[in-house]
Amino acid sequence: VSDNGGFAGAANMGPFSGAKSTTLEGGIRVPLIMRWPGQIRAGTTSHQVCATFDLTRSILNLADAKVPANRLDGFDIVNHITARKPDFPRTLFWRGKRGERIWSAVRAGDLKYVRKTEGQTQEWLFDLSKDLGEKTNLTSKHSKDLARLKKLLAVWEKEVQPVR
Repeated sequence: VSDNGGFAGAANMGPFSGAKSTTLEGGIRVPLIMRWPGQIRAGTTSHQVCATFDLTRSILNLADAKVPANRLDGFDIVNHITARKPDFPRTLFWRGKRGERIWSAVRAGDLKYVRKTEGQTQEWLFDLSKDLGEKTNLTSKHSKDLARLKKLLAVWEKEVQPVR
């Protein structure tokens, strides 16, 4: 795992748009590399979407720590890989603030809604299965998906602490 994305203009994000401090893929997507001889076969790959809080759950499970299910988000990514389980869709949320600029996003399966607020609000909807570089904004073509993801994000934002 590495830090989330490089600074704009100072790093190459490859096929991804955005950079550090954004909720575009170039600012949030990083590789996760695992090595565990005897447990994870060399060359094993997975496209399972995960987040750093999944590592917390995984490490605690490896240590046989008992954590109440409602006290910790995430799933055991190590068990997912060692058991060779099939990838599954997830819903993940992001939010960050730098100055007056607020980036928010929700990913549900392959669909991702991104919102940037800085004086005015800009919105994007992407289908990451077809557009990993987030080049084609689908907000005008997928109004039902847009409304569903906006509602998911609004509910999540009410449940978590406000942006500092």
